[in-house]
Amino acid sequence: MTPVGLACRHCALPVPSAAYLGSDGRCAQCGHAPYPWRAARAAFLYDGTARRLVLQCKYGDRPDIVPFLGRVMAGMMRDESAERRLLVPVPLHRHRFWKRRFNQAALLASHIIRSSPHWRLLPDALVRHRPTATLARLAPEARMQALDAAFRIRERVRGSIEGQHVVLVDDILTTGATASICARQLLGAGAQRVDLLVATRTVKLAGDYDHLGGVQE
Repeated sequence: MTPVGLACRHCALPVPSAAYLGSDGRCAQCGHAPYPWRAARAAFLYDGTARRLVLQCKYGDRPDIVPFLGRVMAGMMRDESAERRLLVPVPLHRHRFWKRRFNQAALLASHIIRSSPHWRLLPDALVRHRPTATLARLAPEARMQALDAAFRIRERVRGSIEGQHVVLVDDILTTGATASICARQLLGAGAQRVDLLVATRTVKLAGDYDHLGGVQE
């Protein structure tokens, strides 16, 4: 399994050296077109063993894999564990939940929270009220169209989100379309800040750093 290592603090894409990051730790692309969240962390690159584990967890009925991924993700946040955070998983639509019988993001969040006693888990803050097609093969623009208006905040938890530092949890970060919509919903509900924590980060096989531009600061 490949740890992400040195990466942009905003999009979590790995970089070959610190020269590719600005003084704020962001790559050139994130300086021009930032995501709605403040910072993102990923435990592993989505390749090899990490990819197999995530796919087995999601589609192979292997929720027993979650504790390992959750422990690694919690370890990445150990330096912040004494600060108050609100942990919110990316939700599944109920039809997919019924088929899979669990939401892997919610299970990850439940294991992360065990190592962070000052954090609070809000497992049902977001609801995916409209089903969407499988997104893995869609281009970024098509993903955004498919996801438009698919998520909302549960009205009864708005008061719990207002003014909070929220950590959004998911298993994979690819284009950021799903996480962006969820982050905007949380910020619209009054969250003071939203960060993103994922188990894996996808990286293209070729041209991985073409967009970075070599900030050279």
